[in-house]
Amino acid sequence: MKRLGAVFVAVLVITIMASGLAARDFKDKVKVEIESVGLHPGMDPGMYVCASGHLHIKGTVQNLADVPLRQVKVAGRAFDAQGKVLGTATTTTKVDKVAPGETAEINLEFLTVTGPAIQEVKRHEVRVVEAPSL
Repeated sequence: MKRLGAVFVAVLVITIMASGLAARDFKDKVKVEIESVGLHPGMDPGMYVCASGHLHIKGTVQNLADVPLRQVKVAGRAFDAQGKVLGTATTTTKVDKVAPGETAEINLEFLTVTGPAIQEVKRHEVRVVEAPSL
């Protein structure tokens, strides 16, 4: 019985140590930048409307960490003039790995911001929600 208890403690210690080595989240070490050129006349830089009529925000994320990251996940919100949320979107980088210093494209598609609602968008925010290390 004593031996079984010692084995259990050893497995528990190894599990706790291994969890410390698991992928860390480096979302605070990722810089988001929205495209600086106007993609669609009359809209903020980085914004455009696709053929399906949905609002998009295009940009990049840059890995400022000293370790490679897996796909970076970003989330965005579009607001009207009164601050009401008109729509939300999430996406990940298309590449599986973002090396230190590298950038990767992002493209948020707001499926619920279509038609006249697009003209109501007066402000948007984009933030990193997940950036796990390899």
